[in-house]
Amino acid sequence: MSEPLDELDELDELEALVALTDLASAHGPRYHLLPGEPPRKEAGAWLPADRLHSPGSPELAHLLRAEYDSSGHRTAHAAALTLIAVYAGRVTAAAVLHWALDGRVWDMRPANVLVRPAAHGIGGVRLREARLLAPAGDRTRTLPVLHEAVLHTHLLPLAEALHRETRAGLRQLRGGIAHGCATALGAATTRDPRELADRWAEFIAPLPGLARLGNVAEVTRADGTRRLHYLRNTCCLFYTSAEDVRCASCCLTPREERLSAYASQ
Repeated sequence: MSEPLDELDELDELEALVALTDLASAHGPRYHLLPGEPPRKEAGAWLPADRLHSPGSPELAHLLRAEYDSSGHRTAHAAALTLIAVYAGRVTAAAVLHWALDGRVWDMRPANVLVRPAAHGIGGVRLREARLLAPAGDRTRTLPVLHEAVLHTHLLPLAEALHRETRAGLRQLRGGIAHGCATALGAATTRDPRELADRWAEFIAPLPGLARLGNVAEVTRADGTRRLHYLRNTCCLFYTSAEDVRCASCCLTPREERLSAYASQ
């Protein structure tokens, strides 16, 4: 059974903004988080993440519709499978990378998170209160706190809600979660991919159900740079959308073809 989480360290908005901005500046826009409530004129554009856990809620319907329309999906369950992967690879990405770098864990529990939908993805993420559930320290000690905040209270309940709302398969939805969490590490282009692979192994080892849904591989590109990529064992059905293409990590594409495609990027 999961242990309850208590806030250990609450930051003022300026301190939090600096920490979060530094992460995005160093590693890319997917890690961009804003602290605090949105300005009043923008409030209607942001969805409380905890409301996304309720099948039939207007918030969940809004987020699904944004993905359905922007990608030209033909079925609601395909939209749900795409949505969970882009959500996990954006909304909680900064928390996963911060843990990998220094062991700190931001409070990404859904009651503390606001998301702003965008075309095929998430346009913005906010923490209502800028606080750490675990300050910088030993990653092994803080990993259960990260799992609780990111997976057990946030992404996995979202998968359950999408399953009930659209009948999308739970295994496929959880495959999207694993893909998004791995992408949160692999997208950090300034870090050694071997280090990131070690961090992924630490992250996924206590989660055999998710570990079976894919694996990471180091790829050397034509310019000599090395990147970590995730190869899925589940399908998000994006090829059934109006885009009519398979995602780069699609399990329907042979492994060697996927690795070659990543190497040519």
